Amino acid sequence: MTDKDTTSIWSSDVEDSIDMVDENPVIEEVTVWAPEPGPDSDDVLGSSIDEWISSVEFSSTEDVPIPDRLVDQVIGQEAGSVVIKKAAEQRRHMLMIGDPGTGKSMLARSMTDLLPKDALEDVLVYPNEDDENEPRVRSVPAGRGDRIVKLQKESTRTQRERSQKMLLIAFAAVGFLLVIATIQSGDILTLLFGGFLLMFGYMFIRGRLGSGDDSRIPKVLVKHDSKAMPPFVDATATLSGSLLGDVRHDPFQSGGMETPAHDRVEPGAIHRAHKGVLYIDEVNLLRLEEQQALLTAMQERAFPISGRSERSSGALTKTEPVPCDFILIAAGNLDAIQGMHPALRSRIRGYGYGVYVNSEIPHTARNRRRLFRFMSHTANRVIAT
Repeated sequence: MTDKDTTSIWSSDVEDSIDMVDENPVIEEVTVWAPEPGPDSDDVLGSSIDEWISSVEFSSTEDVPIPDRLVDQVIGQEAGSVVIKKAAEQRRHMLMIGDPGTGKSMLARSMTDLLPKDALEDVLVYPNEDDENEPRVRSVPAGRGDRIVKLQKESTRTQRERSQKMLLIAFAAVGFLLVIATIQSGDILTLLFGGFLLMFGYMFIRGRLGSGDDSRIPKVLVKHDSKAMPPFVDATATLSGSLLGDVRHDPFQSGGMETPAHDRVEPGAIHRAHKGVLYIDEVNLLRLEEQQALLTAMQERAFPISGRSERSSGALTKTEPVPCDFILIAAGNLDAIQGMHPALRSRIRGYGYGVYVNSEIPHTARNRRRLFRFMSHTANRVIAT
């Protein structure tokens, strides 16, 4: 390892913050295994690992303290950790450029620990009586979506049981009159034919009543637990439907066997990342149309779901705008910038942060201790599993 530091940040206020971190060692306490060496802790060491580790006092990996927050467990990316904290506080998007295996996804995942939990929401989709191909969308606080659907199902079940009882009583009365008429006339064929018609009519009407009630039950599109962490959605190498949402095809489009349009709506990664983090590695592999749609979702913080296949019946369906207030963390190699949509790249640079992550770290005592802490954390995790 060398002393080369390849970290570069586009925002001047973040650079000032990084300078403050370098000048104030107190801020670094969360990322260092104490006790630290003296003022020469950042000098490049020439001694071997065996000679250096003999001076470190420990009996087992349990003696090495591990920070609670994931952002403080990342080693070699101190500047990136500062930017992650500022981006989470300000809800800014980020673009991270660097070689594979340098901790980009770990830094992105660590942002969820810094976001507020009380902002999570459940998203429900309802049938639209005016236009069945434009389902309505409603957002409620986290944890209430399942309760709303449960109450709706219980209400529907109670109403269905009441209707079925009334229907059964009506058909039983008709059957009783049919039996009396058969006894008076003595025509057994009339009884058999009438009973067959009554049975067929009862089953048909009962099925129609049940299917009509179920079609009015909303569907929970995105749900969260009230105590859950903000979502982290990795949308790397996803297709258009998986990223932006889709509407499933309905093979039975008529005859009472069709599936309601709102039940066929499926959320995309941008919707599941609502109030959380959306991470896309190799963002330049997305098609320009998908990047344009992603930019629209970032600007409007809502994006409607429509069928992505032209040959599918779902292509007729388009929902109301579905909330998707996420923080985008795009990552890739240096050539990823060239393949990005100019408007998307400009949006991140103008209203967010860009970071060139470190590919190398200095061979210092401080970094040796951080590597030791990383190995200790890995060993403890393996033992726990």
